[in-house]
Amino acid sequence: MVKIKCFSVLLVLILLLLLFISCDSGSKAGAGTNTRAVVKSVAGTNTRTVVKSGSGTNTRTVVESGSDKELGAVTGIDERTEPKPEEETGLITDVEVKDEDELAYLNETVIDPRFQALLDNFGVSGAGKKTISYIQRTLPANVVYDYLNQLGADVTIEKIIKPTVSLLRARGKALRVIEGTTDEGIKTGLQDMFEKYDALSFSYLWEVFNRAIKENDFVEFIARCDSRFRKLKEMVNSPRVKDVYAWLDADDRVTIDDIGKIVISGTYDKDRFNNMLNLLEDPLVIKIVVLCQSIKKRQEEALKAIESVSDDAEKQKLQARFNTLQGEYNSHIRSAFNQSSVDLYFQITGNGDKYRNDFNAIEKAAKAAEAAQGAAAAVKSSGAAGGGS
Repeated sequence: MVKIKCFSVLLVLILLLLLFISCDSGSKAGAGTNTRAVVKSVAGTNTRTVVKSGSGTNTRTVVESGSDKELGAVTGIDERTEPKPEEETGLITDVEVKDEDELAYLNETVIDPRFQALLDNFGVSGAGKKTISYIQRTLPANVVYDYLNQLGADVTIEKIIKPTVSLLRARGKALRVIEGTTDEGIKTGLQDMFEKYDALSFSYLWEVFNRAIKENDFVEFIARCDSRFRKLKEMVNSPRVKDVYAWLDADDRVTIDDIGKIVISGTYDKDRFNNMLNLLEDPLVIKIVVLCQSIKKRQEEALKAIESVSDDAEKQKLQARFNTLQGEYNSHIRSAFNQSSVDLYFQITGNGDKYRNDFNAIEKAAKAAEAAQGAAAAVKSSGAAGGGS
């Protein structure tokens, strides 16, 4: 448990460091430095991502051979955006060229022969190779290579390349939206949010390639960053650019509303609650939301198992155990919101495994009780039948 907590703290510190670096790079973008993501009206600077005013994206397309297996579902992932006429042609070659074009702003190409050979063997196309090259720039090459080699072609394409291609397409569109924003105040706010989502996506890449999260979790988590890059467009005209709640998806808002029902009271009003969320900022709020959703799922499974117990006395005992744990969990959440924003985050996430495991234990106890009662009933029935004969 101590090791798990220490590792969680390390991940958070890495995320916070990434957030600090991204914000710092945004403030230095106009000075001609090599930054990871810059939205500035500049010319001639050697940046990895540049959107030039009045000239579109900095396009240096590298067309590479390969199949389009990992691109087949990209348009499906991208259905949340309004399709343009050329997206409706259904021609695979057009889709691949479009993906190449939309990722051209990255100026990435695979140059390591080991990666070239591995990705060719996997059947990865040009856009997929550009994506892996982008990932390779953020993580040690041997870590990326060994992990992809271990996963194999199918998992690499389905769980790593597809969601990341979609993310990077949305990221490129977000850069263009920011550059096209004329209100400097809103533009600055959008740039700030962009850099935070960039840092969050990098943290998820770090976690999956270092085996801290599973591939299925990566797909879910990276989709949250994807959706937030897409949301930049609708936030251009919103006066609530800095409001964390405004950036949340519908399901995430439900989770925050549930937390609010626990925290908000006569002595802790809604404004204070919202202010605490804004102090945390969206990336850390996302991580809290994911954890609370996981715990809620365990709660629902435990309640369902308790309901299936036929013995009333046993059911009441399990329900009382659940209610006690639920009360303890609610107090834990309320206590966290009386801390500083950083302490709030560590308190909630630091005990996440404890509450998941405790609610899961109740579920297992309920299922065991019902199974035992069923076995006892079967024995009794068998004995009665034997006595009758």
